[in-house]
Amino acid sequence: MDIDTWEQAGLYRPEDSRADERKALLEYLTARGATLEQMVEAHRLESLPAVAGDLVRGANPATVSVGEVATRSGVPVERVLRVLLAAGLPATTASRLPEDLGSLMSAFEQGAVLMGEDAILAFTRVLGAAATTIAEAAVALFYAELGPGTDRAGSDELARARMSEAATLAFTTVPEVLSHLVLVQFDRAAHRAVLARGWSVPSEQASGEATAGPSELVALGFVDLVGSTPWAEGLSLRDHSLALSRFESAAWSSAILGGGRVVKMIGDEVFFTAPSVDAACRIGIEICQSVAADSLLPPARGAVGHGPVTPREGDYFGPLVNLVSRLVKVAAPGTLVVTEDAAAALPADPWALQELDQHALQGMDGPVRAFAVTRASHGQIPH
Repeated sequence: MDIDTWEQAGLYRPEDSRADERKALLEYLTARGATLEQMVEAHRLESLPAVAGDLVRGANPATVSVGEVATRSGVPVERVLRVLLAAGLPATTASRLPEDLGSLMSAFEQGAVLMGEDAILAFTRVLGAAATTIAEAAVALFYAELGPGTDRAGSDELARARMSEAATLAFTTVPEVLSHLVLVQFDRAAHRAVLARGWSVPSEQASGEATAGPSELVALGFVDLVGSTPWAEGLSLRDHSLALSRFESAAWSSAILGGGRVVKMIGDEVFFTAPSVDAACRIGIEICQSVAADSLLPPARGAVGHGPVTPREGDYFGPLVNLVSRLVKVAAPGTLVVTEDAAAALPADPWALQELDQHALQGMDGPVRAFAVTRASHGQIPH
């Protein structure tokens, strides 16, 4: 390709003030293997520098039809479509899929034989959601830190192309890193599960019937930001996003270092679990202290409970979760409260408990006992 070809394709205009800049970009992309059609389409979408990142990923993978996947897997087309939808991949009988995606059906069939179709479909949705979140987070990170309008976006098209290329090269390592992280976290999760559930025979109810499903005895907590709605209205979108990111980071670090984990973030609230009530209270207090030390964040408050829950898809469900999520609203800014069962499980040292007035909580039968908790040797949580 030469300048005449680019000009005829509408990619280059010698009279433009930035003609030299565009020429340098086209030469750069062409040297790396970009086709004329590829550059014309990107130019139409006003994303020509991004072609450099596309080239890092290489040519589009070989594809097969949905029907071919079904034939190779020995299952009906409808079953393939159902699994793809669970994985977050919309498809029809006319769709073509990357050839290596056929391994998804093989893995699904093996899992379905072992654990049942509905259970593996639910797990496939977890995988699809996780993959989607990771991909969206990677793209959002690029645009937030390196994309158009940022300080590091590059002063010209060639600089932006090089930035796109470098970022894409970095992101191509994500699958390998993720595979190692998943294995490490699988070991950690399996260890926690054995400690919490073991392999014993399901407990019997008073009626003599087995319990309706798997349950786990856990300590769990919620911490939220007080008055977050009016607080957010007084901030720019960027300041609000960065402040929430610091809150999430503090919650994540406190939970992990305390031996627990963040189950999920719910807007301005974090839901976490811990190996004991003692650990959960330490995590909750540390999150509140980190928030108090942040000059931009509003104060935080927390609640901790202890009891049986139903584990499902990495999340927890049951009356205890509902209770603690509502009880957090009882806590004063900068304080932590615990349920009656959690209070009974706390060691006397270093904790001090003060019973609060009983509260009627939405969805709860009758008043609920709760206790404000502080570390006796360290005093109140700072406001």
